[in-house]
Amino acid sequence: MIKTFKLILGVVWLFTFTMANAQQASTETIKGSPYLNEEFVEGVITYANKCLTVPMRYNAYRDLIEYKQNGQTMELDASLIIKKIKFGNSTFVAEKYQSNGKSKLGYFELLDSGSVMLYAKKTVAFVPGKKGGALDGSDDPARFKPPVSTFYFKIGDGALMEVENLKSMIAALPDRQDELTQFAKKEKISHRNEKEMIRLVQYYNSLRG
Repeated sequence: MIKTFKLILGVVWLFTFTMANAQQASTETIKGSPYLNEEFVEGVITYANKCLTVPMRYNAYRDLIEYKQNGQTMELDASLIIKKIKFGNSTFVAEKYQSNGKSKLGYFELLDSGSVMLYAKKTVAFVPGKKGGALDGSDDPARFKPPVSTFYFKIGDGALMEVENLKSMIAALPDRQDELTQFAKKEKISHRNEKEMIRLVQYYNSLRG
C-alpha cells in the first residue's frame, strides 16, 4: 500500500506526497497509462504571488499534477489558489465545473483565450482485468483507456459550460451567431475535434476584436 503524507503550505495549499517507486510497482501489471505523457517535463506552477519551477506531468485518471522535488514525487490536487500550471506546450488551470449534477473542482487544459475561453477536460478511464476475458480464454489484463477530451467554454468571468454540441454552444454566445454558424458549416467543425474547436473559438474571438 502506498503511504500518504500530507503537508499544508501557507494557508490552503494542500500537497499529498507519495514515493515514486511504490506508485510504479502498483501499476506495472496494468496496460496503458494514467498519464497524458509518462515523462516528467520541466514546468512552472504559478500560485498566489509565487512560482515553483519543477519537473511535472498530468495524471488524467486521478485528475492531479505530479511533480518532483527533493527526490520525491509529489501530488498537487486542483485548487483555486493555483493561477496556472505550464509545462511543455500545455497550460493547465483549476476550474469549477458540473459533473453528474455535482459541482467539482478539476484541472483543465486552456486551449484558447479571449472573449471566450476554450478548455479541454482530459480524462483516462480504468478497465479492471477479467479472468478468461479474452477471446482465446486467457485472462484480460486491467488497462487504462487512451485519453478522451471533453470541451468546455467560458464567457468572460461566467461559469464553465460543457460543449454538448455546436448548435447549443453558438446559441449560448452573446452575438455573432450567424457568422459562427456559417463558419462551422463551411469548415465542417466537429465539437469532438480539438484543432477544429480551437479554430472556431479563435474565429469568434477575432470577430470580437
